Amino acid sequence: MNGIFYQIDLLGSAVDATEKNHRVVSQNIANVNTPGYQTKRLDFQKMLEQSQAASQENVTDRDPELPVELPEGLTERLDGNNVNLEQEVAQLKKNALAFQTYSQLLASRITTMRRAISG
Repeated sequence: MNGIFYQIDLLGSAVDATEKNHRVVSQNIANVNTPGYQTKRLDFQKMLEQSQAASQENVTDRDPELPVELPEGLTERLDGNNVNLEQEVAQLKKNALAFQTYSQLLASRITTMRRAISG
């Protein structure tokens, strides 16, 4: 379980999970003025587990149901919407940094594997 293939598979799942998290946060931003819309958050750990399980079982369903949750304690406006644009932009930036980190680690592992193969 600690081999380079496991690491590549895990990092690929992390990249996939950050991409899906980006979609959820983008959806929140797109609905910042929609009356009654509630902020959604992706359960990153569950998404990572789903993605890993799908890759181990060679499941090709690229759009399984996302494990989203409705966070509590957010302030609702008069129209029932509780999206805070500043918080969502911060979430987007945090997610972009995670995506960049996982992508660089994945590229590093693939480069290591390529060097090992070519000698």
